[in-house]
Amino acid sequence: MRFLNKKGISPLIATVLLIGFTVALAGVVITWGSGFVERITSGTEERTERTLACTSDLRFEIGNVVCDDGTGASKVTVENKGSVNLEEINLRFFNQEGTLTGASQRVGALEKYEIRSFDLVTAIPAGTSKIEALASLIVEGQIVTCGEAVKEKVFAPGC
Repeated sequence: MRFLNKKGISPLIATVLLIGFTVALAGVVITWGSGFVERITSGTEERTERTLACTSDLRFEIGNVVCDDGTGASKVTVENKGSVNLEEINLRFFNQEGTLTGASQRVGALEKYEIRSFDLVTAIPAGTSKIEALASLIVEGQIVTCGEAVKEKVFAPGC
């Protein structure tokens, strides 16, 4: 019965405190949310730029393949039909079953609209019947490997 004579806070002060807490909480949520949305947006923009460069700007193909030119060396001709420079081309070699037949080789860069025959460091492995090429581009100052734009050349009989 001791609490019967005590007074609580007035309804006006309770309302002011409730509104103050709500505004402060809203400020914290908005500050955190804006940074979060900005990080998500910038990451999406970067991925979109890479995807667009790899799908629309990248146009190249493997031309002639020479397994052995008589000296034990191999050559692969690549044509860049696109309007961007290829910073690096990586070749992979497969047999008829789709198994890698040897280590991949980086063959170098290719200017836009250029055709070049690359001398390979090591000969094309025996049993190779397919060559895949992956190209790398510079997108907004960074080298990006376009894994979804693989070009292939199937030839028979194999090397």
